[in-house]
Amino acid sequence: MLNEIITVYAITDDLLKAIGHHDDCRRNMSDAEIMTTALIAAMFFYGNHSKACCYMKEHNTSNLG
Repeated sequence: MLNEIITVYAITDDLLKAIGHHDDCRRNMSDAEIMTTALIAAMFFYGNHSKACCYMKEHNTSNLG
């Protein structure tokens, strides 16, 4: 599953860069990380965002970028 998460993050980050999106300077997480977590929740956790967040924290995926 970790490979899928990295792939989703890379694609999301590249797409946001391609459209010229800029993250807010006050953020703690990038928009690509937030979108990746939402997509992973839908793909692997039946839409349960809380479980996806727990998985991401447990596997130290908060430093993808």
